[in-house]
Amino acid sequence: MALTARQVQLAKPGDKTITLTDGYGLQLVIFPHGRKGWRWRYYRPNGKRNMLSFGHYPEVSLAQAREQALDARRLVKQGIDPGEQRKQDQQEHAETQRNTLRLLAKEWHDNASKRWKATSKRAQLSWAVLELHVFPFLGDRPIEEIKPLEWLAVLKRLEEQGKHEQKRRVHFFCRDIYRLAIVTGRAANNPLSDLGVALERGPGKRSFAHVSQEEVPALYRAIHDYRGGLMVKYAMQLLFLTAARPGELRQAHWKEFDLEAAVWHVPAERMKMGRAHQVPLPRQALAVLEQLRAITGHYPLLFPGRSDPRKPISEMTLGMAFKRMGYAGRHVPHGTRHVIATGLKERGFPREWIELQLSHKLPGIEGVYVHAMHMSPEQRPRMMQEWADLLDGYLREGVDKHSA
Repeated sequence: MALTARQVQLAKPGDKTITLTDGYGLQLVIFPHGRKGWRWRYYRPNGKRNMLSFGHYPEVSLAQAREQALDARRLVKQGIDPGEQRKQDQQEHAETQRNTLRLLAKEWHDNASKRWKATSKRAQLSWAVLELHVFPFLGDRPIEEIKPLEWLAVLKRLEEQGKHEQKRRVHFFCRDIYRLAIVTGRAANNPLSDLGVALERGPGKRSFAHVSQEEVPALYRAIHDYRGGLMVKYAMQLLFLTAARPGELRQAHWKEFDLEAAVWHVPAERMKMGRAHQVPLPRQALAVLEQLRAITGHYPLLFPGRSDPRKPISEMTLGMAFKRMGYAGRHVPHGTRHVIATGLKERGFPREWIELQLSHKLPGIEGVYVHAMHMSPEQRPRMMQEWADLLDGYLREGVDKHSA
């Protein structure tokens, strides 16, 4: 006969182990020391007998033990051994418990740090952000168990504190951590992918100070007439002729330049995105480089420092030059890239050519799958040659006006 809850409660231990049967293989085992445990006996799909433990009474009630037995019988009917299934579930649970956010974050950070250039502070900054704003709340949780609402709470906390840049970094870094977890089979989905709809946009990122397109001719003529040092003058000209980042140009080595092929090969370790970059060199840039080589060609660097030629000129050098020309607060070296991008867009060049010239990653899926360099003669080289010719025209305009 089936057991009743009262029988289970009142069952007393004896000198030997007592077994009470509930039916369908479920048993209550009463040990001499008084402990009561649930056991279920069954035949495996291979015909061999086996036994499973369903826990102890009163932690597991009669009704709960019957429910476990019913679930196990259903597995047997499907040809599944409940004992083997339990082992598999336990292994998966143990693996889940090991895959904490902190562990996955460390793995992601180690991989990402190899891609970031050695001098970058990004590795240190990214880990500091996680330690300060994420790990205290979610760091020791299995990554699969963290709910979207918990991530929203982390990001909302930063939003309410007005820390929009920190919020952006947390969102970006943690979204990447989940991508690693997904491709390595340790997470099924990315709860941070769609959280943007529940967050404020935050203040826009300020662009670097730059002149308008109407002011470019006067600025480029001022650079051409600069008397503060030929090396600095050539650096400012090359900024306008290549659209390179000021840091990439300052640290450029002569060995990176193939003047015959008219290409500057910037190595990955000096690029912000951590990937090698090709810069087409228009005729005007080649002419500037020839003039510069007469001055610094015997050094490894294009722009060696005055006190130590093994190091590049200071990052303040070009900024001070623009200030001396009267452009303080109106134009900074990095703003030159904005000027060039706008000028090229206004002249109808394809967006992907411009973004690649600036060494920007294309957005969305395009950035994942499109790896073309657009370096055929009719693509980026022609685009930058037309831009250089336009700048040359501004110089001729200045001569013509002066002659008149």
